[in-house]
Amino acid sequence: MTLWTQLARFARFETDRLYLRPFSYEDGDDFYEIVSNPANLPFIFPSMVDRELALATMVEKFMRSPLGNWAVLDKGSGQVVGALCLEKIDDRLLAAELSYFLKRDCWGQGFMTEAVRNLVFLAFYEIGLRELTILTHLENVASQAVAKKAGFVQVEQYRGSDRYSHKVRNYLRFSLKKADFKLEMYEESQ
Repeated sequence: MTLWTQLARFARFETDRLYLRPFSYEDGDDFYEIVSNPANLPFIFPSMVDRELALATMVEKFMRSPLGNWAVLDKGSGQVVGALCLEKIDDRLLAAELSYFLKRDCWGQGFMTEAVRNLVFLAFYEIGLRELTILTHLENVASQAVAKKAGFVQVEQYRGSDRYSHKVRNYLRFSLKKADFKLEMYEESQ
């Protein structure tokens, strides 16, 4: 099977506390609740007070090409609380960049670490990737903690242009290769 076929095969998966599935148009209200609050996305993109712009962003970014984009739903509430994405997928090098965001009132509960650990396992053992990277702003300590808890190691610090503000910022790049992945990281999250 191709990498893309495998991604389609795992368009839906679940963890102990989360459902991960493609975004749907009906997620618009939950998505707007997340992206309209600047506290939820301090390092992702500017908050969106315009509901139509938020809906258009959800459709363009997450629904137009759904493979590798998951809505993260809390099993308890059934609400979309975040997103998890494989970006810059290179099917020749079998590598991708992992990105994510989570509603602020869900921070500190281990939701994103749980989602990332499970996706890493799927990426390496089911989808066929060999390397994943995570980029964070230098000051995004919470995202760095998720990366480290999922087994990623910091490999670079650099300055670059923010894709939204176009300001020069400091970034950290984390990497995890399949050869370095420790299966017990996945088993801890089960």
